[in-house]
Amino acid sequence: MADLQPYFQLLRVSAEVTPAELKAAFRRRARECHPDLHPDNPNAEAEFQQLSEAYDIISKALYPAHQAAPFIYADGSDSQSPAQALYTRATQKAAERDYEGAIKDYTRAIEYDPKFVDAYLRRCQIWFVQGEDENVLADCNEILKLDDTVAQAYYYQGRARFQLGSAPSAIASYSQAIALDENYAQAWLHRGRARREMNADKLAREDLTHAAALFEAQGEPDEVHRVQMILQEMGRRPFTKPKVKPSEHRGLVQDIFSTIPQFFWNPSGGLLPTFARLSARRATEVGVGYAGLSIIGFVLAANLFPGAFSAVSWAERLMLSAVPFVSLVFLNQLARSLTRTRGSWASDIFISGATLLPLSLLIFLSELVAQFGAAAVWIASFYLGCDAILILYVGCTQINNLSEQSATLAVPTLLWVTSAITYGTFTLLAN
Repeated sequence: MADLQPYFQLLRVSAEVTPAELKAAFRRRARECHPDLHPDNPNAEAEFQQLSEAYDIISKALYPAHQAAPFIYADGSDSQSPAQALYTRATQKAAERDYEGAIKDYTRAIEYDPKFVDAYLRRCQIWFVQGEDENVLADCNEILKLDDTVAQAYYYQGRARFQLGSAPSAIASYSQAIALDENYAQAWLHRGRARREMNADKLAREDLTHAAALFEAQGEPDEVHRVQMILQEMGRRPFTKPKVKPSEHRGLVQDIFSTIPQFFWNPSGGLLPTFARLSARRATEVGVGYAGLSIIGFVLAANLFPGAFSAVSWAERLMLSAVPFVSLVFLNQLARSLTRTRGSWASDIFISGATLLPLSLLIFLSELVAQFGAAAVWIASFYLGCDAILILYVGCTQINNLSEQSATLAVPTLLWVTSAITYGTFTLLAN
């Protein structure tokens, strides 16, 4: 066993390590020196190869029956397959900086095995290196659907969200990564940077100081120096104001109307980037603007086509049209509290306003197309209703960070309770 001691030290495991612990240790150490993640480190590739060799030698010596390899599937299997062969080839291409070829092979591996978590993760890393932040988010979402305990997925989700300009949602993702792996030094570092962007200097210093301690314990002097430089810069400029985002220079009305097409017909791909490019204040204003458009649509429909609203005065119609928005905002906040996920009033207001846009359009169009028969009303209800549900679901999962399971229950509950509150208010006003 003595000849294995250097390899144990390299992977920071003991001689009693289990196969699962060995695999986790390899992934943790590989993350610290992977050449794709540390392109400025000329020794990264050699260090990564040393780790791979240590993993292979220990695996063969201690667990010959397992023949464990650093490939991890959602079902825990490690058997050779066409997907794994493609994965191996893609990893080699990535090491050679053939990123386009690597992405193609990772994609083919995923087509063979849709539950191949590591293929998603490696492809996600390449997307990040290439600056394809929306693709990073898409892969992170797929990973977390399969396994919501992958800290790296939350980390890259945070990096992409920060790149898109949403420091609050990035902080939430980094916090999830840290909760899963408290020694995740890079997550501590980048959460500190995100908090600095939010002008939360005290919290930023705490995160950066902890990151420096972790890097030092992990033998990463270059990273320690990097963090120290950030802390020194903060010491020289402790009261720097956050940068004004480009969207702040535009008018609110322009922001409201220019952002709607970005997500209205493609919520899953457009809602988070739209929110991320807005500051918290502007996201709140835009969300209220969406709600204002919804109120206008509702009031116009009630006035042009009185029908059931004849018993309600104009002022009461205006008040009634605001009830769904206010209800959704507070229910979104309640959902975040119950699931203990991070978010903000800005995100709740933005999501609620965006959700009501197709619903208000549905109310208006339903009356307008009723003259063409029930089929026209049904078609409008189907498409616009589905759009509203999808907007709320994407908002809950991508912006407010609810898990897929929590959002599946929360979305219909939020819509049902909002409808009940609105109908109850209408009944009181009509009587």
